[in-house]
Amino acid sequence: MLDLRAWQQTRAVTSPLHGIKVVDFAGHGFVPSAAAALADWGADVVKIERPSGDPLRAVIPDGLVADADGTNYIWEFFNRNKRGIALDVETATGREIFERLVRWADVYITNQLPRVRRKLRTEPADLFAVNPRLVFAKGHGQGQRGADAEAGGFDSVSFWSRGGVGHMLSAPDADFPVGQRPAQGDAPSGMFLAAGICAALVHAARTGEGIVVDTSLLGGAMWVMAPDLAYSSITGDDPPRRRPQPGDRSPLVGQHRTADGRWLSLSMLDEDRYWAQVCRALGYPGLVEQFPDADTRIANRLHIYEQFDATIRRSTHDELDAALRAEGCIFSFYASPPEVLADGATVANGYAMPHPSHPTLRLSAAPAQFDDELPRVRRPAPAIGEHTREILAELGYPSDEIEQFLADGTVVTTVETSTPR
Repeated sequence: MLDLRAWQQTRAVTSPLHGIKVVDFAGHGFVPSAAAALADWGADVVKIERPSGDPLRAVIPDGLVADADGTNYIWEFFNRNKRGIALDVETATGREIFERLVRWADVYITNQLPRVRRKLRTEPADLFAVNPRLVFAKGHGQGQRGADAEAGGFDSVSFWSRGGVGHMLSAPDADFPVGQRPAQGDAPSGMFLAAGICAALVHAARTGEGIVVDTSLLGGAMWVMAPDLAYSSITGDDPPRRRPQPGDRSPLVGQHRTADGRWLSLSMLDEDRYWAQVCRALGYPGLVEQFPDADTRIANRLHIYEQFDATIRRSTHDELDAALRAEGCIFSFYASPPEVLADGATVANGYAMPHPSHPTLRLSAAPAQFDDELPRVRRPAPAIGEHTREILAELGYPSDEIEQFLADGTVVTTVETSTPR
C-alpha cells in the first residue's frame, strides 16, 4: 500500500491550480470568496479594486461586523493569497490595461450587475472578444433570468431571507427571527462558484472555448435547504419545525443538557451497532440485555431516553467526553468559536490557517485539501493597489509608463487610508 506521507516527502507541494491566472473584479464577500478559494489552491489571483477601494473594507469600521483590535479580519478572509491593483477602468488607458489583464487571465470573476456590465462593456461577449478561451464567472443575488435578474442582493436578503434559511431556523411564534452570522451565505455560495469555475476550466482546456459560469446566493441557499424544499414540493406545506419529543426517535440521536450547562449532541443512526456502547458509556449496561433488539427499544424509547437524560444532566462535559470517547460513540458538544479553533481536529488538519503578519489571526481554509497537505496563507490580503507596479510590469508596461499611469490617476498604488487593510 502507498505510504502517502512518505510519498509527499519526495515531491513538491501540490497546488492543483498552479499556473491558472485569475482576474477578480468583484466586491464585498460572496464572489471574492470564490477567488480566495482558487488562490488557496494555487491560482495567481489579481484583484482589481476601484481607486477608492472595495466597499468590504468599510464593513468593520462602519460597525456592521464586530471589531477585533482594529484588524480588518473580514477583508483578510475574503482576499488572502491575492495580489491587488487599483484601476480606473472607465478611462481609455484604464480600459487598455483592463483588457491586457483579461488577455492574461484564464478566469474572470465578477459580481457586477448586468446594467453595470453593459455600462463598462464587461459582458461575456465583450470579454470573449478579447480572450475567447476565458472562463467568465459571475455571481449575484437571484439568478440570471427572471424579473429580479437585474436586482442587487446580499446574503442577508437573497440567501438568508429569500432562500428560506432564516424562516426554517426561526420558531414560528418567535418575537424576532433568528439572525444570521457574518457572511453565512457569502462564504458557502462562493465555494459553490469556485467549484463551477473548476469544472469550467476543464471545459476550456478540452475545447479551447470560453464558457460562462453563473451562481447566485438564492441558488446557494436552495442547495443548502434541499431536503426542506423537496418536502414542501410534495406536501405544499412548511416542513415540521417542532422540537422532536422524547420517544419520537431513537434515544441514540438528539440533544441533552449537561450538569455544567453544555449541550451534548448524540448522533448514532445505526442503533444496533452503537446500542451497547452507549449503554456502557452512560452507566446502564443492564439495558443491553433488557432491550436487545429494535422492536423492544422502539416500544420503550421514552423510558430509555429518560434514563440517559438523567445521567447526562448529572454529569459534566469532561466526564461525558471521556466516557463516550472510550466507547467510540459518535457525539459532540456544541462548541463556541474559541473551542472550534482549539479543537484537535482543527489544528491537526490546518483548518484555521495562521495569518503571516498577525500573530493570532486565523483564517478558515478552503474546505478541500490535496495530497494530504496543509493549506496556508502565502500572502496577506492586499492594501489598496499594493501590487499595482508589479502587475503592470508583468503585463509588459515599462517603468516610465507605469509612473505616468500613477500620475494621471489611471492606477493607484498603496495609499494612506483611514480604513484598516
